[in-house]
Amino acid sequence: MLHLTTFFDKNYLSRGLVLYNSLKEYTSDFELYILCLDDFTKDYFEKNKIDFPEVKTLQLIDIEEKDADLAIAKTNRSRIEYYFTLSPCLPLYLLKKYNLPHICSLDADILFLDSPKSLFDKLNEYSIVITPHKFSDEIIHLSKFGMYNVSFQIFKNNETGLNCLQKWKEECIEFCGDEYDKVNDRFADQKYLDKWLTLYPNEVFVLNDNISGLAPWNLNNYAIEKRGNHYFSNDEQMIFYHFHHFKIFNDSWASNGFYEYKAATQKGVDALYLDYWNRIDSFNNQFAIVKEDSTRYKTSSKLLPKLLKEKVVYKRKNEVLEHKSFTFVPKFIRKLIIKRYA
Repeated sequence: MLHLTTFFDKNYLSRGLVLYNSLKEYTSDFELYILCLDDFTKDYFEKNKIDFPEVKTLQLIDIEEKDADLAIAKTNRSRIEYYFTLSPCLPLYLLKKYNLPHICSLDADILFLDSPKSLFDKLNEYSIVITPHKFSDEIIHLSKFGMYNVSFQIFKNNETGLNCLQKWKEECIEFCGDEYDKVNDRFADQKYLDKWLTLYPNEVFVLNDNISGLAPWNLNNYAIEKRGNHYFSNDEQMIFYHFHHFKIFNDSWASNGFYEYKAATQKGVDALYLDYWNRIDSFNNQFAIVKEDSTRYKTSSKLLPKLLKEKVVYKRKNEVLEHKSFTFVPKFIRKLIIKRYA
């Protein structure tokens, strides 16, 4: 059995359900522990418990009552920094409370495209599995923020796995700032992972492949194709994709965040994003969610400045995605419009 955990609130509930459904599509035996960040999310799973036999829910108070340091941290940092701090605290709590053989912590905006079992099989030889950013050459300078991305990692319930989580937790309790600390070479929850190969030699497996951990910041490294109902990266079937910074503005417009990461367009990628958007939409309609709020990336409630700020967006037209660029608008005009309507 595969044991996984994630956390989200109402704004990411649709993404969490898409994650669950994609996991269920390719995995017959798993448990998904969901940390519900608000009552709406908790109530949803309680009311529909019969539909989610693999889901076990918990709330922040469950962890904070057992972790005084985490409860204190909640009072001395921003909300997003507190969520970063949960990255080691949640899996450590679950391993200890339920004595699970392993735990995989992952972001809610991940879509599984094939079974992840081969990734868990790495625990036969290793204690920890981590996901590298695999930055494309155009943005390699971003590696100063961390060589690894805290979107998918697996920890074995052994001495190495527990020690790693405990040390990571202590580091995040001390500092989990959403800005680069140049003096101490720290950033949020992810920069600490740069040391793990040295701290735990021969115990860490890095997912340096073509099929896992794909995201906007590394798309230029891969040729993405859709063949039938499957997606391929460099001719290998993809296991999961991370839809980081994907924002839905309304029924017609969404941002993929490609401008920030200088990602080129690909037909296969467009198909993948349309697929994901359709899956999210079905749940957003059910919850009557018109606008998705973001904890970290705030934008104006006006569509025009949003589009200008994001610069590169998707426009939906007859179930076909058109890739639009707003970089032709002079920069000073973009700034004026954003300032005026933000």
